[in-house]
This record gives sequence, structure tokens and C-alpha cells, in this order.
Amino acid sequence: MIRQTVGPAGGVVALGPARLTIPPGALSAPVTIQAQIPAGYSGNYIQFKPDRVVFEQPATLTLSYSNCSLANATQLKVAQVSDVLQIIQYVPSTNDLDAHTVTGQLQHFSNYAVAW
Repeated sequence: MIRQTVGPAGGVVALGPARLTIPPGALSAPVTIQAQIPAGYSGNYIQFKPDRVVFEQPATLTLSYSNCSLANATQLKVAQVSDVLQIIQYVPSTNDLDAHTVTGQLQHFSNYAVAW
């Protein structure tokens, strides 16, 4: 788990292979962000706090699926998920098949995972 403060100038929060990029102007005031990859996951599921912080411009989250064995990786997306990994919604995503990563556009903090 990491804690990092990001303000109106934007910034990057990286934890393992997961990377959250917050653009300038996305936050109107400094926010202390807590990011955690739960035990048993290595970059394909991440939890962000504080809940319900909304970005004024989308942030981008890149998650790795290099540790997953998938028959069809072309359908992978970033999904907002519950604490028990139920999909709440998919977010607009792009999939880099060569890097084995998927990048999604986030409007707010929550739990996110690679999903299909």
C-alpha cells in the first residue's frame, strides 16, 4: 500500500505494475491518495481511497494482465468493481496486447480490475 498526495498540478501514482496518471486540473485541491493491491493479485486489481473523489478531467489507470493466462486477451477492459470483484461498470479502455496492459479512463476513485 502507498499513500501519495496529488494536487491541481497532477501527478502519477505507481504501485507495482499499476499506474494512475492524474492530469493537471483534474483535482481542484490536494488529495492524499491511498492505493493498494490486495494480497493474491499482482497488478490486475487495485483499490483507491478516498472513495468518491471525482476528477474534473479523466485520470488514466494502466493495469497489467501479464500474470493471467487468457485464451482471448483482445476483449479485456478496465472495470469498476465491488470489494468482492463484482463488475459495477466498464470504463472506456484501450488494450495493449504487446505490453499485456489495459488502460482505462477514470472519473473517480474506486476499486478497479482487468475484466472481460
